[in-house]
Amino acid sequence: MRRIPLNALKPGMHLSQALVAPDRTVLLHEGIELKQRYLEYLRNQGITYLYIDDAPPAPSPVKEPSQTELRQQAKQTARKVIHDFRLGKGVPLDKIKDLVNNLVSRILDNPETMHHLMDIRQKEDYMFSHAVNTCLLSVLTGTAMGYDAHRLEELGLAAMLHDVGKIKFTKRLSAQFPRRLTAQEKEEYRQHPFYTLEILKENKSLSMDIINACFQHHERWDGSGYPMGISGDVIHEYAQIISIADVYDRLITGLPHRKPTPVYYAAAILNKAAGTYFNPEIVAHFTKSIAVYPLGSTVKLDNNQLGLIVEMTGPNNTIPVVRILADEDSTHLNQLLELDLNKNPEHFIIDFDS
Repeated sequence: MRRIPLNALKPGMHLSQALVAPDRTVLLHEGIELKQRYLEYLRNQGITYLYIDDAPPAPSPVKEPSQTELRQQAKQTARKVIHDFRLGKGVPLDKIKDLVNNLVSRILDNPETMHHLMDIRQKEDYMFSHAVNTCLLSVLTGTAMGYDAHRLEELGLAAMLHDVGKIKFTKRLSAQFPRRLTAQEKEEYRQHPFYTLEILKENKSLSMDIINACFQHHERWDGSGYPMGISGDVIHEYAQIISIADVYDRLITGLPHRKPTPVYYAAAILNKAAGTYFNPEIVAHFTKSIAVYPLGSTVKLDNNQLGLIVEMTGPNNTIPVVRILADEDSTHLNQLLELDLNKNPEHFIIDFDS
């Protein structure tokens, strides 16, 4: 650890000691990677030095796929599932299992990986991205619930396959989905769990836990779901987890007929549905484990202001308090201004970088 003058600092260095204001507010957390906008903000605040971690870098490990490469690999695998099935080749389980095992391993090593692997902006790849996002969210929740590696791999595999029955939709419906459906299309849509069941039962290597999880992921805690209308703990626990991840990802991704929901509002929607549509204990694990925005994340607000997440507030600590770093015109502020999005719901986050 070294004390280094601010004018000698460079982006990419890591803070070895938290920077705390006189009022005991944490300005920057220990371990955070410095970025140019942080340095400019600190300069405007009159900060003259920081303590920097100067430990030598660890030896380079065997190279693993980057987060971008792993995300692309995941979407390509999801595409292959559909392509092979439509060619009559069945579902390529080996490739899916390898992918899920890789994702589970990555998340167990570093849960923060999930925020980089998720892809909530790729509407042109909606079906593929949704399968991957649902898998990541489900595995992260299972981790918070104490699942071992075997159960996480089963849960992740079920989450990747939960919508596989949709590939048996008519070409007209699958080509236009997702968008607002007609009454007749809604009825056809509600048949996809049966299509999923039919497809997965052909694969003898799949456990009934995985098959039931996929078949039941539209069931609801109060019995209002489909296709069987079962309720409570009669619903397989994997399905209970996947149903929450499925709805959350649909909310934050948005659809052509519906704008994306800010992630903290999506978490609030889940909290409100806990005990009716969803198992309240699993919702609590989910909203806590996804760490809607990690502390120290830089964000962009709807009014183009740039800020830093310094605290989480609201229900289950899911709504952020943002310290404004730069105004709408990118002018860096010289005063300390914090915006509690729980108290100012007219403003919301449109982008973030952890």
